[in-house]
Amino acid sequence: MNSLTKVIRMILDVLMTIILIAGIAFIVLFFIGIEPFVVVSGSMEPTIETGSLSFVNKHAKYENIKVNDVIAYEATTGDKVTHRVVSITDEGIETKGDRNSTTDGISTTKSNYIGKNIFSIPKIGYCVKLMQTPVGKTITITIIIILLISSFLMDDKKGKRVKKE
Repeated sequence: MNSLTKVIRMILDVLMTIILIAGIAFIVLFFIGIEPFVVVSGSMEPTIETGSLSFVNKHAKYENIKVNDVIAYEATTGDKVTHRVVSITDEGIETKGDRNSTTDGISTTKSNYIGKNIFSIPKIGYCVKLMQTPVGKTITITIIIILLISSFLMDDKKGKRVKKE
C-alpha cells in the first residue's frame, strides 16, 4: 500500500471511530437520563453560546435546585429554555438569561421543569440542527455510506498477493 493510500485509510479509520464513539456516547447519555438540547438564542451568553449543545440531567431533582444553577424548563410557548436560577419561592423558580436585563418571572414549577444543565459544547448544536433537516439527514447518511464503502475498498491486501520475482 502506498503512502497516500495509508494516509487516506488512517483518515477514514479516524472518522469512523469518531462517529462510533459519538453514537455510543449519546446512547449511554440517553440511558442515564442526560438529554442534549441545542441552544438557539444568545440569552445565556457568554456562559452558553448560541449554537451550543447543552446537556441536561433529567434526573436532577427539582427540590435540589439552588440559586445560580442553570436549569432547563418548558416555556408556555412549548419552547425549551435554559436559564440561570435567580430566586426560589414557594410559587416556583425564577430564572433569567445571563445576557438578559430582566427575569423570566416565576417561570419554572415542578410541572414544567426539565432538568439541570451539567455542561455544554460550543458550536456543535449547529451541526445537530443541520443533521435534523432532510438535507442534513441525507448528507449524514451519504457520508456514513461513503466511509463504509471506502473502508471496504481500501482494505489492506498485504499478504494476499504473491510477488513474482
